[in-house]
Amino acid sequence: MTTRRREERLGDAALSSRRVAWIRLAMTVPVFMAGRRPPDVSYRHWFDGLLVAYLIWAVGRMVWIRRRPVAGMRGAAGALVVDLALITALAAVSGGPDSPVRYAYFLWSTATVLWQMPKVTAVFGAVCMVCYAAMSVPHALTHPARESWDIVVDEAYLLWTVGASVLIAVLLARRGRRVAELLDTRELLLDDALAAETRERSRVADSLHDGAVQTLLAALHDLEEAEESVTDPAARAALGRAQDEVRGTVREMREIIFNLHPQILAAAGLGAALEAAGERFARRGGFRVHYDVRLPGRVGHETLLYSTARELLRNIVKHARAADVWLTLATEGDETVLTVRDNGVGFDPRVVRDRLRAGHIGLASHYVRVESAGGRFTVDSAPGAGTTVEVRLPTAEPGPLPTVPAVP
Repeated sequence: MTTRRREERLGDAALSSRRVAWIRLAMTVPVFMAGRRPPDVSYRHWFDGLLVAYLIWAVGRMVWIRRRPVAGMRGAAGALVVDLALITALAAVSGGPDSPVRYAYFLWSTATVLWQMPKVTAVFGAVCMVCYAAMSVPHALTHPARESWDIVVDEAYLLWTVGASVLIAVLLARRGRRVAELLDTRELLLDDALAAETRERSRVADSLHDGAVQTLLAALHDLEEAEESVTDPAARAALGRAQDEVRGTVREMREIIFNLHPQILAAAGLGAALEAAGERFARRGGFRVHYDVRLPGRVGHETLLYSTARELLRNIVKHARAADVWLTLATEGDETVLTVRDNGVGFDPRVVRDRLRAGHIGLASHYVRVESAGGRFTVDSAPGAGTTVEVRLPTAEPGPLPTVPAVP
């Protein structure tokens, strides 16, 4: 299991614990109502005291869970034991097996399904049955067997509830494992696709550099030599124009090579590559770029981060009409965070999803690639209010980047 997957499991456990805490707090309402039935209860003051204790316990556990979301299953099991002890005491002082409080045993046996741990559900369900039986023993000893039969029926229903809860927990856990396997497979496929794309870009860059660019440079050299031997002014002017055209084509080819796979990304790292790309797009878009790059070294998903930043800058050039762009790159915990903000015209973020459904690539495709890599891609924009895009990707050990020859 990857580090990110373990963190997701911890996040799921924290969420489940928080939901159970809400269930615990909400259960005080039906328990309170159960104690308000026509007062044939002999120990009303005991019931009220225990109910106040249960409410204090529920609120205290909620606060504890919010401050320390993951306390481990041992802490969760201990909390559930306290719940059962208080529920048993409340049921015992409000009529035993005749008390409406007994229905809490059925509810608590199903609440543990949220953890998707069948063994935990089974053990806790068995504890619920034992607590119900212990609470009912005094009543069974002092009443005829016919009246005590209701206790056996309740236990049978409780057993069925526990069995159904265990089955649901098994199915949910199996589905969770399957989803985790599919996510891991998707990550591997994405890594392979990105690696293949990087290799292909590097190969094309090599071919252009070693082939077309070198041929153009050789032709430029021949034109320069030919110009020296020509005396006709018109011919010299024509050769000069030809040289300018070739030089312009060489510059365009170098730009293409850099966009395919910037050698600065492999040589100097992501921060330097983003600054170089930012300056290129700033010249094209007529805006200023303000950088805040704080990286401890090489990080994972550098190619994807660079490609996404470049696509965001390209969209700013095409659509934003911005005067200033702020580009931030830093690590927060185990994530690398890229933020690109502009003061342009903005747009409706739903456009990204609409363009994806319409089959357009670009920003929408980068959204999908970031999400598939286990990251998050958030867009905050509105017409006339500028745009802020935040990309978060796991900071993993970076693999070796393909090298490309320096472009002269």
